[in-house]
Amino acid sequence: MSVLSISSADMARWLGEFVWPFLRILALFSIAPGFGSAAIPARAKVAIAFVVACLVAATLRHTVPLTLSWVALLLAVQQVLVGLAIGFAMQLALAAMAFAGDLIGVQMGFGFAGLLDVQNRFEVPVIADLFGLIGLLLFVTLDGHLILLGVLVRSFDVVPVAPNIGITGAGWQALVRTGALLFQMGVWLALPVIAALLAATLGLAVVSRVSPQINILSVGFPLFMWIGIAMTIALVPFLAPAVAHMIDVGLAAAGAALRGG
Repeated sequence: MSVLSISSADMARWLGEFVWPFLRILALFSIAPGFGSAAIPARAKVAIAFVVACLVAATLRHTVPLTLSWVALLLAVQQVLVGLAIGFAMQLALAAMAFAGDLIGVQMGFGFAGLLDVQNRFEVPVIADLFGLIGLLLFVTLDGHLILLGVLVRSFDVVPVAPNIGITGAGWQALVRTGALLFQMGVWLALPVIAALLAATLGLAVVSRVSPQINILSVGFPLFMWIGIAMTIALVPFLAPAVAHMIDVGLAAAGAALRGG
C-alpha cells in the first residue's frame, strides 16, 4: 500500500502557481473600471480574484515556486505592478468620458454643482458623474470587463511569472504618453456641445449690444443650460462608438506597457 507524500518543494510549487496569478489579478481588480469601484466590497473583490486565479493557474505553463526570499518578494511586486498597469491603462482611457462631461458641465454653468461619485466615493461635477456612469455602463455592455480579463490571461504569455521579468521603463513611458489621449478624446467628445454653447455665447453678446437693458445673467444661464442639455441628448447616439474606441485605446496602452513600448 503506497502512501501519498507531499514534499515541501511540491507545496512551494503549488502555492506559486496560485499566489502569483492571484496577486496580479487582485491588483487589476483594485483599479480597473467596474472591478475597482468603491461600491464593491473588498471581500467580494478578493473572492472573485480567488476564483479567477484558480482558473488561470490551470493554464500557466511555467511558474516560480513560492519561497521566503528576496527574489519572491521582488516577484510579488512585479506581479502587482503588471496588474496595476493593465487596469490603469483601461481606467485612463475611460476617464476621457468624465473629462468630457467636466468640460461640458463647466460651459453649461454646472461647474459648481457636484454629486458623490458612487464608484470612487468623492464629489465630482454632476455632468462628469453622468458621463462617467454612462461610460461604465457602455463598458460593461460592450463586454469590456470580459475583454479586460482576456488581456489579463494573455499577459502571462507576454510577461511571464519569472524573476527580473516585468514592465520595463519603456513600457511605463508608453503608458504615461497614453495620458495625452485622455485630453484628446475628451475634447473631441465634448467639442460639439462646446461649439453650440460658444455660438450661443456669441449670439447673446450680440443681443446684449443691441439691447443693453436685457439682463444677461437671468437669460444666459437657462439658455446655456437648455442648449447644453439638448446637445448632450443629441450626443448620446455617438457615445457607444466613442466608448468602443476608448476600449481599443486602453487595450493598445496596456499592450504597449506590457511589451515595452
